[in-house]
Order: sequence, then structure tokens, then C-alpha cells
Amino acid sequence: MTSLRTSLRLLLDLLPALLLPCGLFLWWTNTSSCVPYYALLAFGLLQVIYIAVIEWCRQDRDLSPSHTLEFGEKTAAKCIVMVHGFADTPEAWRREAEYLAQKGWRVIAPELDLTASAREWIANVYCALLDARTHAGHVELWGHSMGGALSLFLAQITQVDRLVLWAPFLEPYMGKFASSTLYILHRLLFLWPFTLTWFPVNRHGKGTPETFYRVRRVIPTRTFTAALMMPKFALSSPPLTKPIILLSQRDTVVKNAPVRRAFPTAHYLLAANPRSSHALTNAVDWQENLTAILELPYEVSHSI
Repeated sequence: MTSLRTSLRLLLDLLPALLLPCGLFLWWTNTSSCVPYYALLAFGLLQVIYIAVIEWCRQDRDLSPSHTLEFGEKTAAKCIVMVHGFADTPEAWRREAEYLAQKGWRVIAPELDLTASAREWIANVYCALLDARTHAGHVELWGHSMGGALSLFLAQITQVDRLVLWAPFLEPYMGKFASSTLYILHRLLFLWPFTLTWFPVNRHGKGTPETFYRVRRVIPTRTFTAALMMPKFALSSPPLTKPIILLSQRDTVVKNAPVRRAFPTAHYLLAANPRSSHALTNAVDWQENLTAILELPYEVSHSI
């Protein structure tokens, strides 16, 4: 059954590329009604060119997949589960995690596989929370960007001692209507199986976080649309823990106004550097931001 499901999924992903030879065949056999086939031909040709060019231009073929990172002692009394953003990996949290581990915390940074589904993301983070709770009496959940939206969703069903959202992705700049339309078109028609986004190249600490060079990568559109729809689920009900929200004054990805409207009574902090961008976990003022968060009070511990 698993192999059949995998084969069907591959067929649906390759459907646009298969339209190209079908369009050529139909055009060859029936030239009197060739307009629809020209459209299919153009669509399939663009799909093939799109994927071929981007794959050819990729600069990170030597980079191996990332994985869940852990820092600090497993028996530490306090633990933080850090969820990275959509275009990041657990390495994005390395500086904060190493700093906290030196202070006596245990830190778990689960990997969000960018070929997985939203359910798998939720399961990975939830398992990390369960692991944290088995050893620590105090468990916190921190999320950046899309990881912030994912953390917010989990905080609706899971009690944590502190919920910290770093520039949470609660409304895409393309708007709810556009993102919802893209999601529906993909789920119903399977017409565009791949999309393009930016990815970090320092997946394993290569280079310095200040530079944080990025390259273009191809990912399944189903994953991208799941990220676009995550704010809808994240805002479906209030979290069990009052969030602490860190915002950047010059964020080019997250709109700050919708975040403040959704949580008017949350604890808000502004990035120490006014020029900080959306990548707050890689900003030069990360330690000042971290110190400000840790100084805020947190709630009494609860079981999951």
C-alpha cells in the first residue's frame, strides 16, 4: 500500500511534465483543433525548463540533509524546544542554543523536513515536546517565522511554561486570498508540483551567521502551500500560554500589524537593532534579544 501511494504521488507530481508529450502527440494527429494542445504544450515546456534551469543552477549539492539538534545535558531541569522557520534548518538556532546550554538549559531543535507534510511537522515538534517533558519539569516552546506559527498551533493543544514567538509568520504578504487560492488550486488540480524558495547554505554552520548566504532551491508546492496555510490553523483558537512575541521594526516577511491585532495583550519586544530583518535568529543583536526574553516572567509548569 505504501509503494502504491508513493507511485501515485510521484505520478501526480510529474503530471505537468507528462502533458508535454501528450500535447505534441495530439497536435500531430489532429491539427484542426490544436489550440488547447498548444496551451498544454506551453505549460509542459515551461514546467520542464523551470525545473531544469533551477536544478542546474543549484550551488549546494554537496550539503547533506540537516537533522534534529540537541544541546545541553539531557537531565537538565529546564528545556527549550526551538522550531526553525520555513527556509531555515535547526542550525539557525545554534548560537542561541549553545548560549542557553552554557547557562544550564537543555535545547532541542527538531528538523522540519521541507518535503514533508504539515502533519509531519506537527508530529516532529510534538514528539520533541514529549521528550523534553520526560526529563525536565520546565518546558518552553520557541518558534521563528513559520516555526512561530507552528508553535502557536501546538500551544493550543499543549501546555508549555513559556511560549516565545520570534517574528511569527501569521499572515503572508501575498494576502490570505492569494495564498488560499494557490493552496486550493494545488490540492484540486496538481498542476504545479514544484515551487521556488530561498534556502540557507550554512546548514551545518558553514560560514558565519551574519553573512547567511542563500541560494534558490526547488521544493514540492504542497509543502509551500502548507506553510502558507499554517497561519490559518495557528489562529484558529487562542494558545494555552500567553505568548512573548519578538518583532523586528524592518521585517520584510512578516507583517507586524496583524500579529498585534491577533494578540493585543501579549508581551511584545522589539529587536534591539532597528535594522534587524526577518532573520532574527541570525541577527547581530541575538544575545540582547535573548536576554530580554529570559528576563520576562513565565507561568507555572504544567504536564502535557
